[in-house]
Amino acid sequence: MKNKDFDLEEKDIYKLFNGIKFEESEITDMKEEVSTVQKERIKKNLNKKIKSKRNLKKLKYTPAVAAIGLACLVGIGTISPTFAENIPVLNSIIQALNDDKGEYDKYSQIINSSITDNGITLTINEVIADESKLMIGYTIKSDKKITDLTISGPGSSLQINGEDFYGIGGRIGGRTEDRIDDYTYVVSEEWDISLLKPWKKLDLDLKFNEVAGVKGKWDFAFSVSKEEISRNSTIFTPNKKLDFPDSAVTVDKVVFSPIGTYISLSGKHKEKKSTPHNIFDYDYWLAFDDKGTQLIPNGIGGGGSNGLDFNSQMSYTKVKDIPKYLTIIPCKITPSGGGGVSDDGTPITVETKKSNEISKPIDGVYPIELPQGKLGKLIIKEIKTDNNKTTVTFTAEGKAPYLQATSLYIKNDSGKMIDSKDDNIRRDEQKPNEFTMEFEALDANKKYHIGTNDFDNFELREDLKFKIDLN
Repeated sequence: MKNKDFDLEEKDIYKLFNGIKFEESEITDMKEEVSTVQKERIKKNLNKKIKSKRNLKKLKYTPAVAAIGLACLVGIGTISPTFAENIPVLNSIIQALNDDKGEYDKYSQIINSSITDNGITLTINEVIADESKLMIGYTIKSDKKITDLTISGPGSSLQINGEDFYGIGGRIGGRTEDRIDDYTYVVSEEWDISLLKPWKKLDLDLKFNEVAGVKGKWDFAFSVSKEEISRNSTIFTPNKKLDFPDSAVTVDKVVFSPIGTYISLSGKHKEKKSTPHNIFDYDYWLAFDDKGTQLIPNGIGGGGSNGLDFNSQMSYTKVKDIPKYLTIIPCKITPSGGGGVSDDGTPITVETKKSNEISKPIDGVYPIELPQGKLGKLIIKEIKTDNNKTTVTFTAEGKAPYLQATSLYIKNDSGKMIDSKDDNIRRDEQKPNEFTMEFEALDANKKYHIGTNDFDNFELREDLKFKIDLN
């Protein structure tokens, strides 16, 4: 993942404000280069944290910041309007590492608590929680070069309101990190809390026992309130009953939050499964709004099953506007590999099926069409290399455009994948079937292939399609 411009800690700038006269109106009067949300974030952070001299989140470093810092150090007593206008935008780690998936910067709550052990300083920078997920942004700094980013402890040791996270229905989510330099990483970690009690405030006890490959003790206790984000969330309880081939399913809740969209469901298998490898047979749902635009999946959902009863949650990114209804197409993905041994030594067998790669040479002639089996096709309109990156502009035509777009790749003539510049595909908001994707710059003197797959392991059940009314 590319560096997100976390080059100078915000705390280093905020320390300079101690003893300086500050007028909130000078922030309010910022020019248009800083958005309203960013102004409010600056004001909130300044008002809450300058007096307590606590550390804050990250700040993009520019020569102007260095000049500001120097001016403050030599004794300027007030902040001029020009100074206020040029305060750089304050970056949220969670926002930066999750790009445009939600309004994390607006709703995250600042913690900035640091513990140092065995040469590793771990700082919990911020936390955010809504109805369905808990996210924490933190920074790892080492006095030695970080060669091993092994992190262990936070998932298995997490307690919420004095109760074990897994014992009260919590589920592990995902982790995203970014290297700042040889000694520093920033991390965004996520947990699924959709089955927890509807607490308005979460008291968290979080313990790390290994960070960057170093054993130690980093134990944190802090709180996060869900009240503000809850006030700006919309919840529907459709109680929609569905009859699937192997199970009966109820859509219990649909949540539109500033940081995500969630469909919560429960159900019962028609016959008990002795070794349930997936929660239920059609546990991947393609979701479309009332304009037919596919919601962007944010992970593949989560849940649990005892072999008979189950619950699950489908997770998508934040939507711009709440639709009148959602159209759902249930799907089943057969893994390309799997299996193993259970805790009691019983062999676990998993049905597998591989999709087939489809690729064509990049020869400068466009469009390039890449068929994707029963789902549709990708149409490559342009591949352009400049500014140390290669940008692919393409259209996804078919039944699940965003899903189809995620399967695009480039390989060199040795069959090695070319790294993408970012984890996210960019979708045109006005033309939701149009996409761009950035890769490491291609060498004009080398040969490459651009490809996708035929989704042969993907079962699309249009006969099970249904609508969730939101009213």
